[in-house]
This record gives sequence, structure tokens and C-alpha cells, in this order.
Amino acid sequence: MERQSVCAVVVTYNRKDLLLECLNALKGQTVPLDAIYLIDNASTDETPQSLLSSGFIDNLPHEALTEPVQYHKTAGDAAATTDIYYVRMHRNTGGAGGFHEGVKRAYERGFQWLWLMDDDVEPVTEALQTMLTYTAVGDCVLPNKKFADGSVLTDDSYFSLSMGKMMPVRNGAFAERCRFSFKNYATFEGMLISRRIVEQIGYPDRRFFYLGDDFVYGLMASLYTNIVFIKDGLFYKKLKRQDAKSLMGRESIRLKDMEIYYRVRNMFLIFEYMKKIGTFSPLAYIALFTNVLKSALGIVVYDRSPRRLYLLFKGLIDGIFKKFTKW
Repeated sequence: MERQSVCAVVVTYNRKDLLLECLNALKGQTVPLDAIYLIDNASTDETPQSLLSSGFIDNLPHEALTEPVQYHKTAGDAAATTDIYYVRMHRNTGGAGGFHEGVKRAYERGFQWLWLMDDDVEPVTEALQTMLTYTAVGDCVLPNKKFADGSVLTDDSYFSLSMGKMMPVRNGAFAERCRFSFKNYATFEGMLISRRIVEQIGYPDRRFFYLGDDFVYGLMASLYTNIVFIKDGLFYKKLKRQDAKSLMGRESIRLKDMEIYYRVRNMFLIFEYMKKIGTFSPLAYIALFTNVLKSALGIVVYDRSPRRLYLLFKGLIDGIFKKFTKW
């Protein structure tokens, strides 16, 4: 059987060094890619210059753009060539806007599989080859990630489609013995998705801007196919969250300012999708408001930052009034 075409979609913003590591890892895959769509969200750290000097593009984009501009280059040898499509955005559209643009362009060009990833992850050499072996199980495949210390993410949760929050997996001991499991959410950190599913669910929702767009994309994909989560760490995760603090006996992840705002605001977008598929329970609002109060307490105890407290409640108010624009 002829191998189906695979196109990687990478979204970047001001991480030129990590981006080059990701792109070089894509070039070194044991199964060659047919194409790479690189969406540059108007980076200001000389990303185009780095791409030019590294041979990924042949020309620098114009500085004053009023719309996205695409540049094309073919790399490789006679045995395997990869088309590189560099899309320079005219403004920063966030991760959600970047993936919307990349998925749309790759889908319209006719690729059969789209491999979606942020710029701060790097696939191991055999990542794509391994993931393709699972496509008979589902049309959406996720790799596990490992960190520099060798640790990998745990597979211990699922998303409650009624309560709108993560819930622990039952009978986890059995799941730990399996090579893969099924999820009902996803991340754009190596998601391999069939164009058949894109045809059903459309492109990532630009309104999220930052956080949650990949989560919902996986949620919608799970309505049409198995989402296969491979337990092996096939991707390196370069950036790790800040150290967690203990609050009321529970570990609390420290968030950046943008995360504080968008994590709350975008829950209302997630609720919108839950209502659309008919699983939403009003109790989800109680769970959200409880988390907001806990976050507010954490900010008061640890950060003592009026700005972070303001962003938390601004996210809540904007979500309630459906103000889904960039903050």
C-alpha cells in the first residue's frame, strides 16, 4: 500500500533557537515528511534571519506586511524531498490563529495526514514512523512527551464533558500496562491527525488565541475517531512550567500572566463546545467559580500581585460576556 502523505505544521513565536532544533529533528525523521508548513506569528527575535542562515528559506520577508505571505522552498535529495512552506504572519494571531492558518493551508493543499506541533517540542528520530503504525487504531494519534530529566507525562486523567474539568482515570493500574490508551482531548505537541477528521471538525478556533484551542480540537476529534495516546516518550518537551507550590494541601501550578487570563476566559469557549454537543451541565459553572476562588487565594498568598488578581477576574468577566478578543 502506498504511504499516505504527511505534512508537519509548526507554529512559532520568538523562539528561534528552539524552532531550529524542532525543524532539524523533522528533517532527520526515519520516515521523510512530504512537507512542512511553518507559521511564523510575526516574531520579533530575528526568526527569519535564523531560518535564512540555516537554509530553511531563501528570502527574507518584507518588514511591513498587511496580510500573511507564503514562501516556498524544496529541500532534500533525489531520494526524498520535503517542501517547506514558510508563512510569515502580518501580526501575532496567537497559537490558535497560527494553527488555524497552518491546518487550513495544509488541508487545502491535499495532504492526508497533518502533524501539528509547537516550537518548543522536538520529535525523536523515529517518532513519525512509530506514530504511523497506530493510525489503524485511530485517525488522531498523540505522542507522550519526556523532559530533560527523563521523566514523562503521566496518563491519569480524562475530561468530563458534563463538568468541564479533568477527572482521574479509573483502574489506572490496568492502563499503565498498556502501550497506548484512548483520550478525549489533545495537545498541539505532536498531534497526528487525518484530513478525514479535519473535514468533519474544521480548523482550530482562532478565538482561543492562547490556551485551549488544541484541547477543544481533540475534544471534537474524539466524536469521530479514537484519539490514541502512545505511552512512549516520542517528543522532548523543552520548556517546563515553574515549580509548583502547595496550597491547602494540594499542589498548585504557577502560571504566567497570560495563562491566568486565558485559562479562565477560554473555559467559556470550551463550555460553548460542550453545549453544542449536548453534554454540558450547569454544575460546570460551580466547578469553574470554585477554581477561580482557589486561584485568587493562591495569588493573594504567594504573588501578592494586584495585576495578576485583576487578570484572573478580567478573564472571568470577559468569558461571561463572551468577549473573545485578544487582551
